[in-house]
Amino acid sequence: MNLRPLAVACMSFMGTCVLTASVAQASDLQIYATPTAGQKTIVMMLDTSGSMEYTDRGQAGTRLTRLKNGMYALLNSNDPVLRETKVGLGNYSSGGDGRTGQILVEADKMGPVNSAHRQKLKAAIDNLRASGGTPTAHAYAEAAAYLMGTNTLKRATIKVDKFKTETKSEIVGYSCTNTSYPNLDGNRCYDKWWYNYKTASPNYKNVTRHYQCASWRTTDFINEVQRCSSTGWSEVSGIPNGYEQDGVYYIEEVQAQDSNYSGFNKSEKGAIRDDLNYISPLPAAAQRQSCDGQGVYILSDGEANNSRTSYAEPIMQQALNDTGFRCSDAGLSSSGSGAWHCMGEFAKYLFDKTKNPAGVSIQTAFVGFGNDFQGLNKTHVQQACKLSSRTQDDRRSNDACSPTADTVHKLTKPGYGNGGYFEAQATEGVTDSVIQFIKNLGDTKIEPLPTGAISVPVDALNPNGFQPYGYLRALSPNPGQPVSVWAGNLKKYNIVNGALADGATTVFTELGKFDLTTRDIWNNTGVADGGLVDQGGVYWNLPMPTQEVEAITANPLTNTRAVPKIQANPNAIRNLFTDAASVSAGQLTAATQGVLLEIPAKSGATTVSGEYILDKFNNQAVLEDFPLLLKYKLLNYLGYNLDLTTPTELPTQLNVPTQPFISLGGSIHSFPVQLTYSGELDVNGDLTSVRQQSVLYGSMEGGLHVVDARTGIEQTVFVPSEILNNPDASRALRFGEAGTVQHGISGAWIADPAYKAERGTGTGSSVVIARKMNVYGGMRMGGKSYYGMDLMNPRKPELLFRIGADQSNFSRMGQTWSKPVLANIRYQDKIRRVLIVGGGYDQCYEYPRFSLGSTNPAEFGGGCSKTAAEGNAVYIVDAQTGERLWWTSNAGSNLNNANLVHSIPSRISTLDRDADGLVDHLYFGDLGGQVFRIDLNNAKGTPTSSFGKNVIRLANLATSNTGAAVASGDAPRFYQPPTITIHDEGSDTFIVVGIASGDRSTPLDVAPSRGRESLKPFDPIQNRPTNKVYGLIDRDFIEPELIRGNYTSFKSQNITLDQLQPNPQNLNASLIRNTFLGTGSGVKQGWYRSLSSNYLGSEVAGRTPGGVKAFEEEPIAIKGNLFIPVYDPEGTGVEDADPCQPRIVGESNRQQYCLPFGVCLKNGLKDTDSEKRTGMIIEDGKNKNVLGAGIRGITLGPVGGGSGSGSGGPNTNSCGTLTLIGNLQGAGEWECLRVLNPVRWYEKNVAP
Repeated sequence: MNLRPLAVACMSFMGTCVLTASVAQASDLQIYATPTAGQKTIVMMLDTSGSMEYTDRGQAGTRLTRLKNGMYALLNSNDPVLRETKVGLGNYSSGGDGRTGQILVEADKMGPVNSAHRQKLKAAIDNLRASGGTPTAHAYAEAAAYLMGTNTLKRATIKVDKFKTETKSEIVGYSCTNTSYPNLDGNRCYDKWWYNYKTASPNYKNVTRHYQCASWRTTDFINEVQRCSSTGWSEVSGIPNGYEQDGVYYIEEVQAQDSNYSGFNKSEKGAIRDDLNYISPLPAAAQRQSCDGQGVYILSDGEANNSRTSYAEPIMQQALNDTGFRCSDAGLSSSGSGAWHCMGEFAKYLFDKTKNPAGVSIQTAFVGFGNDFQGLNKTHVQQACKLSSRTQDDRRSNDACSPTADTVHKLTKPGYGNGGYFEAQATEGVTDSVIQFIKNLGDTKIEPLPTGAISVPVDALNPNGFQPYGYLRALSPNPGQPVSVWAGNLKKYNIVNGALADGATTVFTELGKFDLTTRDIWNNTGVADGGLVDQGGVYWNLPMPTQEVEAITANPLTNTRAVPKIQANPNAIRNLFTDAASVSAGQLTAATQGVLLEIPAKSGATTVSGEYILDKFNNQAVLEDFPLLLKYKLLNYLGYNLDLTTPTELPTQLNVPTQPFISLGGSIHSFPVQLTYSGELDVNGDLTSVRQQSVLYGSMEGGLHVVDARTGIEQTVFVPSEILNNPDASRALRFGEAGTVQHGISGAWIADPAYKAERGTGTGSSVVIARKMNVYGGMRMGGKSYYGMDLMNPRKPELLFRIGADQSNFSRMGQTWSKPVLANIRYQDKIRRVLIVGGGYDQCYEYPRFSLGSTNPAEFGGGCSKTAAEGNAVYIVDAQTGERLWWTSNAGSNLNNANLVHSIPSRISTLDRDADGLVDHLYFGDLGGQVFRIDLNNAKGTPTSSFGKNVIRLANLATSNTGAAVASGDAPRFYQPPTITIHDEGSDTFIVVGIASGDRSTPLDVAPSRGRESLKPFDPIQNRPTNKVYGLIDRDFIEPELIRGNYTSFKSQNITLDQLQPNPQNLNASLIRNTFLGTGSGVKQGWYRSLSSNYLGSEVAGRTPGGVKAFEEEPIAIKGNLFIPVYDPEGTGVEDADPCQPRIVGESNRQQYCLPFGVCLKNGLKDTDSEKRTGMIIEDGKNKNVLGAGIRGITLGPVGGGSGSGSGGPNTNSCGTLTLIGNLQGAGEWECLRVLNPVRWYEKNVAP
C-alpha cells in the first residue's frame, strides 16, 4: 500500500505549536497550560539617519514614514507571537550625532493591542526624526550591551577621595610678655591704664582636624583618581573605619568613561540603565531555559558608516566585558567605514553563549529597508546578508545567504548572527520581518500526549470477551496558540500482560510517558512513531493527494526523528459525506434521513483528478450551491492547501500538494467503537477470525471517522451540516487556521449491530455476518444534536435521524454529552429498541460556582440567571426513527420532578430487575449534587401515560453534614453515571449506587495557586468542600409493588449528607451491619469518603480542598471493589514537566474502595491490608497508583500476552483473565465467566 506519512510538513506543524500567547480557558482543556519558560526578547535598533528622509521609486512616502507606518502596524497587530514577547526599541544615530546608537524604550512584554507598553513604543516612534550618519556597528554594540546588562563605556577602578586628616600649627591663644603692657584683651596687651596697647604675642600648638569630601573634580582616568574639589571639604568629628589611606582616605569605585561612540549616557536612567550598566531585560540567570530566545533586530536603509576598528572595537569589548575581543579581518569586509568585520566577529560572540557574558545565544537579524537593499549586487548588502543569515542545523527558515541559497554569497555554519536576513520596501515588510525573527528565535517542539483512557473494545459479535487490542487517542495540545484545532491521532496496539505494547516493549513508561522506539499496528513502515502525533496510526492512512516526498533520516544531534518516504498519490480522495439536503441563503438545510451527500460524488471511485473534483464543486446538485468559502474549507479537508482569505471564485485547477495536507483533530472525549461486520466463532463462542472490521470515532476538527480496523485506512468521514453552517467550527477543516479551539464531534458513540449465522469451517463453528450496523452518538461541546446512522456499508453511510435542541420535542436538550444507552422497552404493547440519553450540558456550568437564579461573573461571560439549566431532562427515543417516546424534566414532560433543574451530562445507568430483557430502572446524577432513579413499567397492557412510574430523587448531596443546603454554588457535580451493584446481606437485598464528584468544567478551580495566567478563574477559588465518593443504598428497588402496584412508602428518597456515614472504614466491624441494615431512625442510608483523604480518612497534606476530583469515567465495580480514576491537580507522582513544554497540570491516579459499605471486610472482620489500598495513597511524598499526567481513565481489558487460560493474546479472543490496563502491566486479575447474553426477546407467559 502507498504510505501517506507527513514528512517535511511534520516539522512545520510543530512550528505552529509555539506557545506565545495565552487564551483563558474554562473547560477540561485548561489542564494543558502554557509553558513556564520560553521567553522571547528582542531589541529593535532602527536607522534614523538622514537618508531615511529619502523616497524610493514605486513607494509612497519617505523611508522614515514607511518605517513608522510599519511599526504602527506591528504595534496594532493581534498576531499571537507578539503578546508574550519582550520588545525594546533603540535608534541610531542618537540625536543625529552620526556616532552613536541609543536605547529609547526598555524591553517589556508587548501584551494585548493598546497595552501600556505598546503605547510607550508608539510614542517613541512618533518622535523619531531622520538626521546624521549610519553608525551601525556602534548601535549594534549598544543594543547587545543592553540585552546582556553590560555597557559600552570604558571602565576603570578609580580611587575616590572621601576623607582627609590635616595637622597644623594653630594659634591657641595670646600672651603679654612686656611688663609695661600686662593686660590682655583678645590679641592686644594694654598698659595699666588700659589706654595704650601693643599686639599680643600668639601662642602656637599643633592641631589635627578631619574633613569629608562633598563634591569632586572630574575623574582623571589616566591616573585613575577622582580628587575632591577645592571647596568640597567640610570638617567632621572623625573618620570611620574601613577606608584606605594614600595621602587622603579613599574608596575604590568602578567608573565608566564616556566615549564619543557610546550611547550609554544618552539613555535615561531608571528602567533602562543605572550609573554603570544597562539593566538586562533577559530572565534572571537562575530562571533561564534552553527554549528562551533573544536577539538584536537591526534595520537600516543604506551602507554603514562613521566607524572603524579603533572606534568599534573598544565599545564591543566593553559590551562583551572582554578586552581580548578583536575585530577579525578573516570574516566580513574590513574596507570602508562600515566596520563590517567588527560586526561579524561581534555577532559570532553573541551567538556563541560561551563567549558572551549573558551565557545565552543571542541572534542577530538584519532588515535592509528601501530600494538600496534589493538583491545581492552591492557590497554592503552582501555584508548585511552574511551578518544575519541563518546557518544553524535546527533553523526553521532559510534566507538569501543560508547554506541552501543559490548564490556565491551563501554561508556554511556556524555563520555569524543567524537571526535572518530580510529585505523590505513597504510597510508590511516591517511587521512580517519582526514576527518572522521572533519565530526564528526558537519554537519549542511540543511533545504529543496520550489523553484519557485506552479503549479496549468489547466486540458485539463476541460479547463474552474483550478484544486483544487497545486504541490510544494521541493529542498534541497547543494551549495559548489561537488555532482552531489541536492535532491528534488514533493508534492501535496489542495488549501484552495488561499493557499496550509493540512486541515486548510497552508503549508507555512507568509514569505514563511514551517509549519513542515503538510503533503501532497500523504503521507497517518499520519506522518508530512512539510519542508522535503525526506519524503512524490513522494519520498515515488518510487518503490525501500528494507528490512524492523523500524520507527524513534520524539525527539525534538535532533531535530529528526518522520519517519514511511518502509515495506519490496525486489522485487520492477520501469518502467525505454530510447531511445537507439543500442550500438556502447561504445556509445548509439538513436532511432528516436517508442517503447522505457525498463530497464529491464519485460512484465508488478511490482516485479522482483535481479537474473532476472542481467539476463536481461547480456542477453537482446541492454541492454547487454551497457558499464559496465553505467550498474552500472542504477542498482543504480533501487535502488541497488553499488559503481561506477572501476567496472570490473557485480555483481553475487544484495543484497536488508537495506533501500531505492534513487536518486531523484530537479525540479527547470520543472513544473509538469497534464495528465487526463478519467473522467466525468457534464452539466456545470465541471470535477466531475477523473478515471485516471497522473502528468509529469522532475528532475535534469535525469529522466522524470510520477506519478499517486491520489497516487503519479511512473508509468514510462524516461532517454534519451543523458544523459546516458554523463559520468558526468549519474553519477547523483547514489545518493551522487561527481561532478558538473547536470541539467538532467529541461526543461518545455506540454501535447497535445484528447478525445472521451460517455454518462455519470447523466443528461447531459459525460464520456470522452483520445484517444491521447502526451507530449513535452526540457532539459534546461541538453541538446540541444526536445522530443515528446506518453503517452497514462503511464506505457509504446513511442517516437514520437527527435530534437536537432546535426541535420542539427536545427543547430542554443542551450540549450532547450523555453517551446513549441502547435498551429494549415495552411501549404501546410492543418491544421497542430505544436510545436513552441524559439532557446534556449547559455552558453556564463553566463557572465553578454557577447557581440557578444567579448571574455569572463577567470573567465567565455574565448572564446565566435562570430557573432551570439546559439539559435538565432524560429522553427515551426510538432507535430507528428518533421519535421521542417518553421524557422527564422539571415541567412539561411525561412525568415531572420539580427537582430536575440541573444539567444531566452523564450516561444513564440502566437495570433490568427481572431479566426479561427490558429495562426497568434508570439511575443518574446531575450537576446540582442530586441522584435520581426512574422506574419504568414494562407490563403488558400498560398505557403510554403510565409507562413512567416514578421519578425519585434518591439523594440531595448538595447538603452539609448537618443536612442544610450548601451555599455559594458548592454543590457536588456528577459528570459520570453511577455504578450499580446488587448485594445480598442475609435477608436484605439492596443496591449500592456508587458515584463520585468533581468539577470537569473547571478542573483547576482551586489549584494551582501560581501560574494561572491562561486559566479561569483568574484567581483560585477558596473554601471549596472536598469531592467525595458516595455509596448510596437503594432499598426500594427490590419491592415487588414498586412498579406494578401503588408503592408510596419509599425508604430511599431525598437522602442528605447527614444521613450517610462518613469514613465507614473507621467503624468497629461489629457495628457495620447495624449501622447500615439496622432499624430505627439512626440507620445510615449509605456512606462517603473524601477523595483527598488516605485510608484512615485523614486529608492528605499538600492538597487544596476541592482540588482532587473524579469525572473522567464512571467507577468500575469488580469483585467487591469500586475503582475510580481521580484527577489530582497538585499530584506528586509524575515528574516535573519540562518548563519549555506545555504544562500538563496535574495527574490521574487510581483509587479503590470496598463494597458494599465502604469498609474492607474478610470473614466478618476488618481486612486491614485491603483497607490500606483504599483512598489516596502517598508514599515518600509521591502519589502511588499513577495513571499518568493529565486526565486519564481506567480501562478493563484482557491480560494478553499468553498468560492465563484465556489470555486474549493477538490470535485469541477468549473471555479468560481480565485486568485493569496499566502502563507497564495490568493491575489485578479477575476470571471472566461466560454468561448467556440474549440478543432476541420472546414473550413469556407470566402471571400479571
